[in-house]
Amino acid sequence: MTYPKIAIIGGGPAGLTLARLLQHNSIPCTVFEVDADRYARTQGGTLDLHEGSAQLALKEAGIYEQFLAHARPEGEVLKIYDATGRVLMDENEGVGVKRPSAMNNRPEIDRVLLRAMLLDSLAEDSVKWGMKLVKVEPHPDDETYNLHFASGHIETGFDIVVGADGAWSKVRPLVTDAKPFYSGISGLDVKLSDANVRNPDLGKRTGGGMCLTLGPNKGILAQRNGDGAVRCYAFMRAAESWEQDSGIDFSDMETAKKEFLERYFGDWDQGAKDMVLRSDPDSLVRSMYMLPIGLTWPSRAGIALIGDAAHLMTPFAGVGVNVAMEDSLHLARNIITVKDSWQTGLPAALQKYDADMFVRAEEYAKQTWMYLGLFFHERGGIAMVEHFERTRSREAATAAEEEAKTTALRTEAAREESEKGTLETGGPEVHASGLEIPSPVVAGIGQHVE
Repeated sequence: MTYPKIAIIGGGPAGLTLARLLQHNSIPCTVFEVDADRYARTQGGTLDLHEGSAQLALKEAGIYEQFLAHARPEGEVLKIYDATGRVLMDENEGVGVKRPSAMNNRPEIDRVLLRAMLLDSLAEDSVKWGMKLVKVEPHPDDETYNLHFASGHIETGFDIVVGADGAWSKVRPLVTDAKPFYSGISGLDVKLSDANVRNPDLGKRTGGGMCLTLGPNKGILAQRNGDGAVRCYAFMRAAESWEQDSGIDFSDMETAKKEFLERYFGDWDQGAKDMVLRSDPDSLVRSMYMLPIGLTWPSRAGIALIGDAAHLMTPFAGVGVNVAMEDSLHLARNIITVKDSWQTGLPAALQKYDADMFVRAEEYAKQTWMYLGLFFHERGGIAMVEHFERTRSREAATAAEEEAKTTALRTEAAREESEKGTLETGGPEVHASGLEIPSPVVAGIGQHVE
């Protein structure tokens, strides 16, 4: 049996998950990754994988147990400070409100561990390293595609090309000229290695999961990693040109961190600022981008986009990797469905994936846009805590309503069972010695029972 020749561009969670899902169903594919080797990418924090999306993809890929071996349920807790250092909520210590129950069962896993786990699950030589894609061109036969790489190398004859190559995808131009737009959020991305040993006060401040210090339109966001490090982001609402306009020399990062904090976080709690000041020297400036919410484009035979290549969104709702891996799951399912008749069934399968993907992606994009507004709110962390309180109140009301419905149904079922028993027996039996048992037929019984 022959299968379509499939190229997956990008070796992040989306591309590797798709490759594993296809190979788990005996469909060969090749991943083209820009990194020189599997050890080249060391940056990145931790990810929370959700039950109905990323975790489901890992289950269908047959590697869920490996995920559980690396997952950190203890990393789900959240702490929020205001800019003065006052604790607004702390799930580590049971202080204040908890997050909504919909946010439960989302264990953390370090990006590097997730990637290693996915790579180890693939067939040998499935990934071609050091392949920087320049463009994708239709083959002269107008049915397949050729891949052109920066080295001058060309790979030919692919029936399916999947763009899993992120924000600035080289595959996306085949279906749309849409480009990412600046979200209005930017700042410093830093890391504190071995935080509990080198900076025990900051390790304690962070807690076991995520620690947010939120002030008006700004935040210093810290997250515990599985290797003992703490990843920290000092972000703010700013013009896209703020880095150049600031006059700060970011080539000298140690001096730049001090100038940055003095200018943008000068009156904040010292503990929050120390998360940046004491960080490792390899800090960087990062700006956040999105693709337009509700964006769609015409399907093109043999081309599919997943993850950030299809629907780039900021990380503030924690859904990016989840919707990306959910894309991989749905695309794999559609390809698997037509694997025995792909020559005729593939176009419709890819069109169905596109249609379903845009519906899901729009809902996720709305979530992340809403949470961006909470992370960078004029009222700081108070706005987020109040959001959690309102959501938990709605959850409690819904739960009470469902419990009332369940109780009513049980009561009705018990009543019907009781009436059924009465009809069958014709009335109560009297067992007392010496008394006459009444006739099993009593006038009127059952005539008006519905």
